[in-house]
Amino acid sequence: MHRLTRFVLILVTITVGMSSLESLAADARMDTRAEDYAEIQTLIVKYAHVYDARDVEGYVSVFTDDVKFTFNGGNLNGIGEVREFITNVANSPEPAMKSYHSISNTLIEFVSDTEAHHRSYWQIIMGPYDDGQYIVGNMGVYEDVIVKENGKWLIKQRNIPF
Repeated sequence: MHRLTRFVLILVTITVGMSSLESLAADARMDTRAEDYAEIQTLIVKYAHVYDARDVEGYVSVFTDDVKFTFNGGNLNGIGEVREFITNVANSPEPAMKSYHSISNTLIEFVSDTEAHHRSYWQIIMGPYDDGQYIVGNMGVYEDVIVKENGKWLIKQRNIPF
């Protein structure tokens, strides 16, 4: 076989092999990104469930230690203030109407392998009333910075603008 032909065949073999390796690496990155996306969605849903259940430890578990949380003119800085807030909610009298958070139109955009921005709409559904009906008692938007710390996605910043 001519040396040039043999050289071209070797280059083609190497290139095809490298393309296969790059394809495998891209597939692994896509799998990781899909897992991260699902974990962040679960985190957002967990927030709603633990708040509605008045679960202090569950609520605290969705935030970083240095969380910054702004809402309705209030600011919570750090996990200690978040714990105090949810403890006060948990210790307040049960409302006459049960409320349920409903989250929709979730948008997650990755900034890096360890940071994502999240935005979704939320509604608080209340009831049942005497006639069996439920109403939307409040609604708004979550604007979050989500980070991956020690292999776990957590809310680092949450803003609920009104």
